[in-house]
Amino acid sequence: MATLILKATEECNSNCVYCDVVRKDERGSPMSADLLELVFIRLNEFLLERQDEHIKIIWHGGEPLLLGPKYFHMVWELQEKHCRETQRRISHDMQSNLTLFTDDYALALQKLGIKSIGSSYDPEPHVRGPGKEVDSEHYNRMFMRAIRTVEKHGYSWGIIYVVTKKSLAKPKDVFFYLTNLKLNGAINFNPVLIYDDVRQHIAITPEEYAQFLGTIFSLWWENSHRYPNIEPFRSLTRIIRDGKRDLCCADSGNCAYGYFNITPRGQCSHCGRSGDWGLLHYGDIRDSSLEEIMADPQRGQLAERNAILEEGECNNCRFWTICHGGCPLDAYAQHGSFAHKSPWCAAKREFIERYFEPITGIRFDPPRE
Repeated sequence: MATLILKATEECNSNCVYCDVVRKDERGSPMSADLLELVFIRLNEFLLERQDEHIKIIWHGGEPLLLGPKYFHMVWELQEKHCRETQRRISHDMQSNLTLFTDDYALALQKLGIKSIGSSYDPEPHVRGPGKEVDSEHYNRMFMRAIRTVEKHGYSWGIIYVVTKKSLAKPKDVFFYLTNLKLNGAINFNPVLIYDDVRQHIAITPEEYAQFLGTIFSLWWENSHRYPNIEPFRSLTRIIRDGKRDLCCADSGNCAYGYFNITPRGQCSHCGRSGDWGLLHYGDIRDSSLEEIMADPQRGQLAERNAILEEGECNNCRFWTICHGGCPLDAYAQHGSFAHKSPWCAAKREFIERYFEPITGIRFDPPRE
C-alpha cells in the first residue's frame, strides 16, 4: 500500500512549541479546488496502472480541520467523479488536534470512510495552544469539548504525546493523566525532534527518552490488559514476545517506495518531514504523474541505505531487524546524509536492554530476515 501524506493546508490554530510547520516562513493558502481535483485525477491514473495497489491518504497539516466541512464534502465529490473505478482502493485517515471538530464534520468525514482520528495532547502548560503565549488553558477547553463531540458521533481517537524536557520531571504523572483521559490506551509516546538551536530548552537526548519510557513501562506491563494500545510498548511486545513484524515506517527499512507527500502548492516530496525540511523534492503534481513521482531516482538513496548500514554502522547489531537504522530523516538531520543510523537507535537499544528485558524476563532473539 502506498501512503500519501496530503497537507492541503499548513496553517494551524495552535502554536505548539515543537512543531516545524508553524515555524515555516511561508505556508501559503490552502490547496485550491482545481489542484485538489488534479490530485484525484493523478490518483486514479496511478491505480488504473497498478491494479493491485491501494493508497492511503493521511490528511495532515498544519491543521486539516481549518479547511472546513464543505472542503471535505468536495473531496468526496471529486473522488466520486474521478475515481469511480478505483475508489475502493483509496482509504482516508486524519491527524488533527481536534479542537475544531464540530457536529458538521461528522458526516463529511464519515463519507470518506474516516472512523478514527489521530490527535495529540500535552498536559504541561504552554506546550500546545494559540498565540505567542501558547495559551494552553484555551486549547485544553477546546480539546475537551471536541473529544466529547468526536465520541458522540462514534469516532475513535488516539493521542500522540511528545516527550520533551518538561516531561522528564514526572513521567508517572504523565502516564496516569493520559491513561485516565484515554481509558483504553491508544497513546503513543514519541520523542521530541529538535534540530535547531532555538528550542534546545525542550530537547531531550536518546538516553533521556529511554529513561522516560523505562520509568512508565513497569506501570504498563502490570496493566497492559487495561491499556493494550500504548506505543511503543505494544509493538515492541508483539515483536519481541510474539514474533510479529509490527514495524512503523521509521523502523521498517522499507520506506523508499511507499510514501509521498503533497503540499498545498502541489509540490511533492517523500514524507511530511522531508517536505517541511526541504529535502527529497520529487517535482510538482501539475507536471508529473504519480508513477513518475513514485519512481523518482532520489528514492534510491533510501533503498540503498539498508545495505550500507548492515555492512557498516549496524553490522552485527542484534536489533537490526526491529530498527533498520531508524528514520533516515533523523540520520540526515545529524549527519547531512541518509547513509547513517538514527541517533534514536540508542534509545531503542537502551530501553530494551535496561528495562524491557529485565522487567519482562524476555530476551530478544533476532529472527532471520
